[in-house]
Amino acid sequence: EPLSLAQLPRPVQQILEFLKRYRHWFVFILLEVIALTFVLSGSVYARSIAWYATSRVVGQLNEWMTEAWSYMDLRASNERLLLENAQLRHSYTLLSRQMQDAEAHGTLPHLHVTDSLPMSSGAVVVARVVNRVTRTGEVYYTINKGSADGIETDMGVMSSTGVVGAVMATSSHYALVIPVLNPKIRLSCTLRGQSVSGTLTAPANPNDNAAVLSGVPPHARPQKGDTIMTSGYSYLFPEGMMVGTVADAKPVRTKGAAGIFANYTVRLATDFQSLRYVYVILAKPSREVKALEDSIATNE
Repeated sequence: EPLSLAQLPRPVQQILEFLKRYRHWFVFILLEVIALTFVLSGSVYARSIAWYATSRVVGQLNEWMTEAWSYMDLRASNERLLLENAQLRHSYTLLSRQMQDAEAHGTLPHLHVTDSLPMSSGAVVVARVVNRVTRTGEVYYTINKGSADGIETDMGVMSSTGVVGAVMATSSHYALVIPVLNPKIRLSCTLRGQSVSGTLTAPANPNDNAAVLSGVPPHARPQKGDTIMTSGYSYLFPEGMMVGTVADAKPVRTKGAAGIFANYTVRLATDFQSLRYVYVILAKPSREVKALEDSIATNE
């Protein structure tokens, strides 16, 4: 006995109802496909149209697929590019540093203000500043040469333009430099062309290019721009090394136990803001002189 529509499963009933409702559309599509098959297979022109239509569809699909695969491969490509970029940056940094080192070795400073010839390469150690340390307002510089390179404490340090400071401590491959910007260091200086001297110290509010020459006799008459150099009254630096210039000819007078003295603002020759390379003078510091001078405080 044949099954009725009501006895079929519910999904089957829905499919049959759908086909019944839209049967005229299915018949229309079927007829269209048959008609197109006869038309396209009937002549060369028709076949060329069919080939063009299908090739364009297939080409567009291939292009979409290629773009999809390219997008999926973008992350891996990006990682490779980042790695290559990092390698190029590293190579550029090394090359730039080598060029800077070569330039620093080729621009040795002058030993004295009046010298026309620079220091010999054997008289100094060229070192690169690797860090600037600031603690409680005191400035220090770390350089990349140490005791293994012949550097000792109390050796003088210069830039290509003037005095920097002195070596304070050393390790095998690094050294700590205390600059004239630090209030803990005092440097005996003199005015070029005048038989007067004073003490170079950091100002109360230090900046990167200023210091104070204090203790100058009141009869001195320096002009703005006059050269200030080391006096030689120190075991750190020989006489006549460039320190800076007078920034203001108007003195600030102070009264001390020995009388009235004048203080002058000094513009340092070394640009500490852009300090990258220094030259450590390999002259052995006089331990005997230092020990003798330190005994003054011990005996007092």
